[in-house]
Amino acid sequence: MARSLRLLALAAALALAALWLAPALLLPALGPRLGDALGVTLAFEGVRPGFPLGISAERALVTRGGRALELTDLRARLASDGARIRARVGDGALLLRLDGLSGRSGFVRAESLPLERLDGVLPGALALRGPLDGVYRFGARETLEATVGRGAGVLHAPVAIELGFTQLVVAAERLEDGAWRVEFADLRGPPVSATARGQIGVTGELALELEVTQLDEPARSAFASAGLAIGEIPWSGEIRGTLALPLFVAADR
Repeated sequence: MARSLRLLALAAALALAALWLAPALLLPALGPRLGDALGVTLAFEGVRPGFPLGISAERALVTRGGRALELTDLRARLASDGARIRARVGDGALLLRLDGLSGRSGFVRAESLPLERLDGVLPGALALRGPLDGVYRFGARETLEATVGRGAGVLHAPVAIELGFTQLVVAAERLEDGAWRVEFADLRGPPVSATARGQIGVTGELALELEVTQLDEPARSAFASAGLAIGEIPWSGEIRGTLALPLFVAADR
């Protein structure tokens, strides 16, 4: 009887050990499959099991088209209410929470995430740089609330110029067709302060109405030299083009 109990305890201990080690042992094999599903290449280094049921990795590389995003100090934990994944990106961090085991709802939180690190890794390109703080929620609805502090935006028309800003705040909701409705975008300079609202298409095309409330040098002279003379403030215009190549144009009269 005692021997049977010892064998049962040993079997239970081995089962628990296998359950604890399983995520770390399976990650190298599952990583490439997950990467294929996301359209990227995933590679992990320094993978270890975590307690009670999870993993940690010293380093992970997300690669797309020859450009790589490095994640460090990656930690993942599975619980009855879902999964939690946290990783460092440069001086910032990303937190992913999945509700339940289906993973169909949850959120991604960015904390001081350097946007320039995402260049070339995301499906589209961004003409922004700076530290991002915000939350993307997904499930029955998809919403985005984000703030970029002390960053810069790159315009390509009517003139190529990089405009620094103190803060950019954005609130948006995803529509059924996959486009995003920008409910509110507020840019605070100097040299430019403006508000915008409208839509961002599935492939990044822009259709935003713009009101400029501040325009100082060197932005004013740059726009004027390109044939877009902005007189009295406030001034109305539009942002067209794409996220990668935004175009700043006068509103149709």
